[in-house]
Amino acid sequence: MTAAGFDRASGPFTTENQPTDARTQRERVRLAQIELLELSAQLTTPHLRRQILRIYSLLRSEPVTQSPAKPPPFRLTLREMEVLTLVATGCSNVEAAEQLTIRAETVKTYMRSIMRKMGVRNRTAAVHTARQIGLLD
Repeated sequence: MTAAGFDRASGPFTTENQPTDARTQRERVRLAQIELLELSAQLTTPHLRRQILRIYSLLRSEPVTQSPAKPPPFRLTLREMEVLTLVATGCSNVEAAEQLTIRAETVKTYMRSIMRKMGVRNRTAAVHTARQIGLLD
């Protein structure tokens, strides 16, 4: 237990998994944002939910643009975004599955769905497309 009374977590945000570059760091922040949103949705205590959403907004850093961003021609689920973000950081299907506590076959299924929605043929193209349209930094 730490001084705050919480068990030390293992996962994509622990010190043994430090990012190697700025792009990876931004993708890790995006994963943290997703986790915060999931956590806030599970909370029933209003003040804790507000606090988590406040922390989420502090992590959120949207670039200033001249014109409003055009929405992507497809919509990914929260879990698909988690999988895509992990794949973009270089995780294999097995590594992504371990991070998300699901089976590797489930990661493959999510990746097939992502690629179908994006109209691409492989995971590299999916990551490239996601970065081009601003889904990933």
